Amino acid sequence: MVTTLREARLSDNKAIAQLHAKSWQQHYRGIFSDHYLDHEVNTDLLETWYSRLKSPVQNQIIILAIQDEVIAGFCCFFLDDDPHFGTLLDNLHVSAHLHKSGIGKRLINACAQKINEQARMKKMYLWVFEQNTNARNVYAHLGGIHFETVLKENPDGTKASCCRYLWEELSGLLKT
Repeated sequence: MVTTLREARLSDNKAIAQLHAKSWQQHYRGIFSDHYLDHEVNTDLLETWYSRLKSPVQNQIIILAIQDEVIAGFCCFFLDDDPHFGTLLDNLHVSAHLHKSGIGKRLINACAQKINEQARMKKMYLWVFEQNTNARNVYAHLGGIHFETVLKENPDGTKASCCRYLWEELSGLLKT
């Protein structure tokens, strides 16, 4: 199947929110409360993505992976978000049935390309839950360095340990 990449539009907000909510429901049990995942996450993420696409901040970029006219994955990042760590890769989600298909790598590559072309700092970082070992393994495999682990508050008010992964340079990601 052919996967194309494009930047998100306002009309994509519902599909992005749905994929994001499904991803959290599938992978964040035990990190977020069941009540939040079962009853609140859809509304919260619909509001988030409508707002982000309706009134984007200047440094925000959202890239979609499209397969058969359906959003198969997306990433959202903020160029030069932090004066020390560089660009924040805030979200990276791929439909569960397409994990290990290469879509995630293509999205990270597209993010790295945009950073390389548009950002002042050629660095990237992200936060990943400590319990999300599959994602942590992927980021380590892609050259991310586990920089620190901190306790953060989740959208549902619970707390969880999050790991900051850092790419001091992007050449490895530009090749993926």
